[in-house]
Amino acid sequence: MTRSTTTPPPRRGASELFWSAARPVLRLQLEQFRRAIRAGTFPAAPDPTADVVTDVSADRVAWVGSTASPRFGVVDEALTTLSRLAATVSAARGRPFAWVDGGGGVLTVGEAAARCAAESADVDATVVALGFSDVLLMTSVRDWTAGLDVLLDRARRTGTVLSPVIVGGIPPMDRFRQTPRWGRERIRHQVQRLNEASVRLVRDRGDCVFVPFPDPDVGDARLGDELYSWSRVHQLWAAALAPELTRILDEDA
Repeated sequence: MTRSTTTPPPRRGASELFWSAARPVLRLQLEQFRRAIRAGTFPAAPDPTADVVTDVSADRVAWVGSTASPRFGVVDEALTTLSRLAATVSAARGRPFAWVDGGGGVLTVGEAAARCAAESADVDATVVALGFSDVLLMTSVRDWTAGLDVLLDRARRTGTVLSPVIVGGIPPMDRFRQTPRWGRERIRHQVQRLNEASVRLVRDRGDCVFVPFPDPDVGDARLGDELYSWSRVHQLWAAALAPELTRILDEDA
């Protein structure tokens, strides 16, 4: 009789079991955060596919993650991360730029992986900007890594050829007024854990790029305790992403 050589899944630690039991409470926190983000997103959310140009030379880039976060806190669409990044890359490459809907909403990495498979489209590159939900839900490093790995596989294969992918770092959510005050230290450590896991995964895969979120306390972005110039934060975020996005589009051309 042949023994099965299948390795059983690793047991969940005490911490994972605790946060699993606490998830209903954490989901309430997440819903409060989502409401705060929606309340602070002033420009009417555009249809991501409305301005897709017909010029075949246009760079088509998917944004996987919430489109509210990169538009939060400003009243002019031109001041958002999405608009700034598009303008910068378009100027650097000398061609039109079009965002392609890669899945909206404040998603967990697991939800984004499933949606990416269902709603994939031909793109020249993908920017993955996730983490808010997984921070507030205390997703384990193991589950985050597994979900992100699946998502990157699917994001790389959205069309007939492999597409380059940027993984954006999670912002320091514990510093923002919109983040629930309960457990700020926990949130800070969770952001650090998930960012470190993303760096390890991207390094091990060797086919993606990690871009850390810029420090919002640098320069004149911080106006006071938990108070930021969101226009400046979006400028910093776009400036961090633009060089790598331009580079991978150049290399993939």
